[in-house]
Amino acid sequence: MKEYLNRVIDIELDELMPCLPAIALEGPKGVGKTATAKRRATTVFQLDAPAERAIAEADPVQALKGEPPVLLDEWQHVPAVWDAVRRSIDENSIPGSFLLTGSAGPLMPPTHTGAGRIVKLRMRPMTLAERGLDAPTVSLKHMLQGKRPDVYGKTNITLSDYVHEII
Repeated sequence: MKEYLNRVIDIELDELMPCLPAIALEGPKGVGKTATAKRRATTVFQLDAPAERAIAEADPVQALKGEPPVLLDEWQHVPAVWDAVRRSIDENSIPGSFLLTGSAGPLMPPTHTGAGRIVKLRMRPMTLAERGLDAPTVSLKHMLQGKRPDVYGKTNITLSDYVHEII
């Protein structure tokens, strides 16, 4: 198994999970949504697995059962689970209950957007800093805290290195 590399979004998730009942990690295939969510989940339902999908299709509430946080991986395969999560939150809004991951939108969207209940976080491909290839020279955090660092950039990464990383 490949070693997990910490992501910028890990910090955000760790800050938000104790405050929010449900978080949906969205982003393109292969950026690490499932691996990131599994590190926090106690119960995992993989809705791209035929047997687990069949259970959720028969009764979406069954996919919510288990020790929280419950991860609904590839939730878009059974859009009804989105509405089941929303209803569950309406009944009992316990922070850190659900994580939803998916790289594609459902063919038939859920009846509710999840607004006010399911917070969406966009996960992007790993930055060069997350990969350990370069260190950032400017900190947005420091700038937002009112610090006035010199804004400059410098890297030893070549165009060829960038091309290699993109491919």
